[in-house]
Amino acid sequence: MKQYTLLILCAILGILFLGMPVCAEESKTRILTDMAGNEIEIPEIIERVAFFGGPIGQVPYILGVQDSIVATSIGSKNSQLLNIMDPNLKNIASPRQTNGIINIEELIKSEPQFVLAGDVDGAIVEKQTTIPVVYFFENSDGSAEQTKAEVTFIGSIYGKEDRAQKYADYLDSTLSLVKSRIGDIPLSEQKVLFNGYDANHLITYGGDSYMQERIENAGLQNAAQEVNTSGVRPGIHAGLDEISMEQVLKWNPDILVIDTGSPEDVYNDPKWASVKAVQNRQVYRLPNGVFVWNRPTAESAVLHPLWMAKTAYPERFNDVSMQDEVKKFYQEIFSYELTDEQVD
Repeated sequence: MKQYTLLILCAILGILFLGMPVCAEESKTRILTDMAGNEIEIPEIIERVAFFGGPIGQVPYILGVQDSIVATSIGSKNSQLLNIMDPNLKNIASPRQTNGIINIEELIKSEPQFVLAGDVDGAIVEKQTTIPVVYFFENSDGSAEQTKAEVTFIGSIYGKEDRAQKYADYLDSTLSLVKSRIGDIPLSEQKVLFNGYDANHLITYGGDSYMQERIENAGLQNAAQEVNTSGVRPGIHAGLDEISMEQVLKWNPDILVIDTGSPEDVYNDPKWASVKAVQNRQVYRLPNGVFVWNRPTAESAVLHPLWMAKTAYPERFNDVSMQDEVKKFYQEIFSYELTDEQVD
């Protein structure tokens, strides 16, 4: 509201003293077509933007435009690493709690020029405010190609096409490296991986989720490939579903990835004792950087398949250090140098 008042004041002063609006440059706008095909009018000079969506919250840092963020999601606001990388993050509003839950009053107070959002959040903002909404996808599939498209799209909004292209090239190069190392493994010899999330390690990604592509890119089979996660499940993110312990025992995965607790906890739990991954001590804690790696983020699209592939087939990646790869990615893509402690 303040920016519109300022523009009116400038126009009045300009007409009184110069015969023309002195702030005409600030009022220039342009039309863009968002990823849902909508034509949206936005200012030419972008200074105040709300980024809604946990995964998409890291893109401004990849493009180097984080100073324009005036509102974000609580997931980004609570990222320990992002707060280290951007000390100003603590001062930024976080009106979006999770998908479809937005504090509209807090959003309005942040005075964004427009909101970048997915379909659910965008519809709420459009219905309850007059703030323009730019949709960053039409249908969210979380694939590597869509991730590149989102970064490219937001890069075009800011005139940061070079930074966006650098990211896209980095992603392609890393996936090509992984494929060159594991592409010759026959399906019958691929290891089976089970993502066991939450405290009971029984929340997982099904075969109709973006994680299927991630796992396949790493030369692995998804234990939960037969699980269908379509539809809405209250309290569970898209692509996730809860299965039974009996089902895990039936799948008997070679590798278990958890996001809660420690591998030692699982090794000492009698319920898991007969699972191959436990017997062979192949239980691993999911990495967590700017955002947790089991979400469709630009960071995890690059590093997650590499980590899974190296974890499953270490002999094929003897010359690859995950510590070095993580450092390199953050330095080249986020323009931030991690310490060894942060990498660990």
